[in-house]
Amino acid sequence: MIRALCLPDCPPEFACSTTVPRDRSPAAHHDAGRQVALHALARVGCALTELPSRTARRPRWPSGFVGSIAHDDAMAIAVAARAEATTAIGIDVERHDALSAVDAAVVLRDDECEFVGSDPALATLLWSAKESAYKAWCTGVDADLDHVAPRDVHLSRVDSAGVDSVRMVARAVGDLAARVATVGALQVRALRAGDLVITLAWRPYDATGY
Repeated sequence: MIRALCLPDCPPEFACSTTVPRDRSPAAHHDAGRQVALHALARVGCALTELPSRTARRPRWPSGFVGSIAHDDAMAIAVAARAEATTAIGIDVERHDALSAVDAAVVLRDDECEFVGSDPALATLLWSAKESAYKAWCTGVDADLDHVAPRDVHLSRVDSAGVDSVRMVARAVGDLAARVATVGALQVRALRAGDLVITLAWRPYDATGY
């Protein structure tokens, strides 16, 4: 069953749809991702029966629309929007404690590690936020960005109510900064859903929204 999902504090022009893959196989994950993408597109006014064929690792979206897909054994999720709502969008889902604080030290910057402490849930949330930001920048520049260092995605906390609701800003630093300069900083929102954490990153047209 496919259902709509409301993410906290994200633009009303965005549509998120979710389902559960029928099994753990790559084919089941792909099929579930396709289904939720089509469902989310329909909710923003694009009725298709199939997504455009891929020409790269990223899914292709119909002209005038943008979106992103993620999947875990427990959930496939997609977000879609009209291009006039945003030019860059990315979504990710992870088991909430998938990344240990020790491993997080490899991919997080010093201030991010300070925020995480020894909490694997916060470590995973920040890792997922970096994944969402990476996807959004790929959408924004319309290219697969290779050889991106996780530490080149810098997350600053705007507001937090624990792991259940976090607002952040993602900025590119280091070698990544010049590659995504045309997109710039991204807003990030996170939602804890049972054993999963979902993150969404996007570029608003109104820069004052940061």
